[in-house]
Amino acid sequence: LSYKSRFIPSSSTPGNSNNNAPSSATNTAIADREYNVVEIAKSAMGANSILDVPLVTPNKVSVILSPDGANQIFQADLITLNRRSEYISNCDFHCSEVVRQIIAPARSSGNNKNMNMPPQQPMAPSRSSPLLKEIETTSLYTAIKGEDGSVKEIICRQRSATFLLPSQDPIGFKMYEATRGRPIDCRFYDVVYTKRV
Repeated sequence: LSYKSRFIPSSSTPGNSNNNAPSSATNTAIADREYNVVEIAKSAMGANSILDVPLVTPNKVSVILSPDGANQIFQADLITLNRRSEYISNCDFHCSEVVRQIIAPARSSGNNKNMNMPPQQPMAPSRSSPLLKEIETTSLYTAIKGEDGSVKEIICRQRSATFLLPSQDPIGFKMYEATRGRPIDCRFYDVVYTKRV
């Protein structure tokens, strides 16, 4: 999977539990969540899959989308529940994040009247039960510097574990009970960020 990413300067030092972390926020950058979520979704679900981004805050992103071939419109809410970060060295940074993912058929309302919705993909009925998950992502970042000392590339070893949450749907609730708090899916990724500018 290949996609664009963007990072922006941060005005605060990220929280950490490492006493060796620098005390200033100089040269600290954070991910542009809205831009990155949209770019990853476009790469995974189609270039025209994102119809609208009605809400963006530091801890919540809401996206209206229609994946290629789905013939249906969904709302995806990504709610950050917990974050942790640790400064390891000038070239190494570790972080973890827990996100609640809520995916449901999008509801027709005045808030989405300006969306670029294809006529062949009407809003789905609002009575459908949402799909609830919690995703814990742990990332180990290492900056690769060039001969001039500037960062040319950032590599990351990433682990993503998905947990089910209680659902109003009887089948979904039984599946949640059966997991007993264990992840239903656990994947490892090798992520590479290459500087383009």
